[in-house]
Amino acid sequence: MARVLRLGILECETTLPKAKAARGSYGDIFEDLFRLGLKNLGDAAADVQLQVSKWDVINGKYPNIEDVDAIVMTGSYGTAFEDVPWIVALVDYIKHALESTDKKVVGICFGHQIIGRALGADVNHSPGGWELSVGSIDLNEQGQKFLGSSSLALHQMHRDAVLTVPSGVTNLGSSAACPIQILYKPGRVLSFQGHPEFDEPINDELLKVERNIFGEEAFQDAIKRVDRPHDGVRLSSKIIEFFLDSGNWKDREE
Repeated sequence: MARVLRLGILECETTLPKAKAARGSYGDIFEDLFRLGLKNLGDAAADVQLQVSKWDVINGKYPNIEDVDAIVMTGSYGTAFEDVPWIVALVDYIKHALESTDKKVVGICFGHQIIGRALGADVNHSPGGWELSVGSIDLNEQGQKFLGSSSLALHQMHRDAVLTVPSGVTNLGSSAACPIQILYKPGRVLSFQGHPEFDEPINDELLKVERNIFGEEAFQDAIKRVDRPHDGVRLSSKIIEFFLDSGNWKDREE
């Protein structure tokens, strides 16, 4: 008898052509990552069954919050602090999830910034500028305790950032370009400025498409690091553990 964990993935962007042909949508990429993360937990989660739904929030498609146990927001080309209609609607949805339900919320890059905005943080262009390719995140004491290491290597692709830590939330790590890399509130919120779902082909394609935006020096530096090892798969298991740590979903079996 399996325990069922219902994940609603809010797709905030579409994949580029090569990534789409090879991996599908960002929702598909995250589903693959989480299934691998679950598998890597072994016997500890052998009875857990993932039910994944994917939602095009740019076009106003959302899950009924009571039909999911946790929400995952993907990255986006969008600007998390702008008041365009679909972003305002997304912020309102996340506010409702965090203020009026016990659902867990995970955000990646743009999703991390949306969580920050929903919780009242200052979100804007990062004083550190673009952060690109595989880079190191230094974990503080709380981050080391939660993630079990002193640092993380993750793919990055952002110019905007969460600039202040929301009340009641802890920042777990920082990089040279971005002081607030991981937001954490036990049982409720886990978000990353970096991209655990990225691999070399995905980020290589993005870097080459956006090359003129970054400038040649930044592009050349980033492309040299895009094939470096990263902790995305290991982090996926930690995210699954976050989902499985208590929660009403345990009362439902199939």
